[in-house]
Amino acid sequence: MNPYLVQRLEGIQAALLAQHHGGRGMPNATIGNERETFLREFLQKVFPAHRRFSTGAITDSAGSISGQVDVAVEYGFVPSFPMPGSDERLLLAESVALAIEVKSDLVAQWGQVRETVAKLKTIRRQMQPIMMLGGEPPEVIPCVAVGYRGHASIEALSQRLASTPEAERPDGVLVIESGCFVGFGMTANGPLGLYALCLSINAILSQLGFASPALERYVQ
Repeated sequence: MNPYLVQRLEGIQAALLAQHHGGRGMPNATIGNERETFLREFLQKVFPAHRRFSTGAITDSAGSISGQVDVAVEYGFVPSFPMPGSDERLLLAESVALAIEVKSDLVAQWGQVRETVAKLKTIRRQMQPIMMLGGEPPEVIPCVAVGYRGHASIEALSQRLASTPEAERPDGVLVIESGCFVGFGMTANGPLGLYALCLSINAILSQLGFASPALERYVQ
């Protein structure tokens, strides 16, 4: 393993945990906003500038809408609509490559993860891809659950996923404290968990070079 990359990942992991620790005792809304913002800003700085990491709700052309999405990874070739003076966006389903649910403790808050994923899986995309570099993007938006604390082993995390009904199961899970990551055909732990998350996002973004969805469906 490249020692410089591992050292940098260890530093990022420590910084994320320090930020989370510093918010303990604050009101829940403040804690939630801080953890989501910090993770979103981390990802925004890791990826190229034309990729946007947003927060808000996702809707599709049939009129279905998700709950609050902590972090939405946008493709970058479809518009999304911010509320003036706010970071919250209304995202069209075709604009979103991946959704990320962020929790303080995945073990304690797994029920909330399942509820969010179940709502998200009601959303349908009609991408109409023009340039594909991998397989065609699925109709359902992939979702990753990230917890600052949670399972301490890959085995426990895998069992948690396996025991969750498919309709409520995220496609990947990361615990920042232990670094355990399971999903998208990968497992990792320690500082490499963050690397696995970045690789997963990059792989999903790299599947699709360009698409031209029929956005007029939203207003017809």
